[in-house]
Amino acid sequence: MATTVTESNLCSICNKPSARRFCIGCKKYFCPKDFKEHEQQLSIKFDNEIVRSHDELLEQIQKLEKSNSLSVDLFDQIEQWKNTTINKVKKAAEKAQHELTELINKQRITIKKQLEPITREIRCRREEENFVENDIDELKQKINEIKQKLEQFAQKDTTQTIIVNNDQIDWNRLIYTQEQQLDYTPKPLQSNIVSTVANPKLASSKLGMLLGMR
Repeated sequence: MATTVTESNLCSICNKPSARRFCIGCKKYFCPKDFKEHEQQLSIKFDNEIVRSHDELLEQIQKLEKSNSLSVDLFDQIEQWKNTTINKVKKAAEKAQHELTELINKQRITIKKQLEPITREIRCRREEENFVENDIDELKQKINEIKQKLEQFAQKDTTQTIIVNNDQIDWNRLIYTQEQQLDYTPKPLQSNIVSTVANPKLASSKLGMLLGMR
């Protein structure tokens, strides 16, 4: 029984009515000759666009494993931050040392000035030999008061003078690395599976069964 060939069964390449091959990727009919050529073209396209891109990507990953060349700039930034921070810490320490020196000199000058009138009185009384028991007791008391101030300053708890704010600094958060979340969700792609089944509906049905679809 003869079969009427419709336009949809014509080969999409040569337009011959012997199109018995159907590609479920491009949804076109082919004659056996053109279908074979179509398969070859798909194979070449797969190698050029998929295999080659995959191999190039794999090569880049392998280079990354062997060298940190791609992240050298990031390491340089961390090193630069470290040097800058060290310089800032040094300047802060130098400033604190300068302030401490000024504080010590200020206290020393204050105590020395308090002792000067006592020194003059002692010299005067010694030269004139003008002193009695009460004068000795009074001068002794003044000397002891100055001596106590000097001892208090010399033995003062350093934590009351030098304030270190290490506990207020979160050193772990001064600089840190953070992973950038990338979207690895693959986009749905249309399958380019080539089928030799002439009926497109039957081809779709078989493909659905292979994928576990209903």
